[in-house]
Amino acid sequence: MSASPVHKGLCFFSQGASPAHRRRRIGFVVVFVLVTSALIWPVYPVFAGAFPLLLGLPLSMAWVVGWLLFMFLALLGLYRNDGRGSHLA
Repeated sequence: MSASPVHKGLCFFSQGASPAHRRRRIGFVVVFVLVTSALIWPVYPVFAGAFPLLLGLPLSMAWVVGWLLFMFLALLGLYRNDGRGSHLA
């Protein structure tokens, strides 16, 4: 009985992953970091005002909702383009 290798730390893709699969995952991580940085301290306070209203929402809430929608679309794109089993060796 041979044991499979155990990866330590973050593992975004298996060793046999195709270059296209690796590019998609790395691109998603970049988008995730961008969205996260837009919603925390150095960037968010710039948009933390109650006025002006955007689509009836205060600017701070519209900022968060916009980035959440962008992240949802990124996750949807990753899900739709990540074929079933195409990244497995």
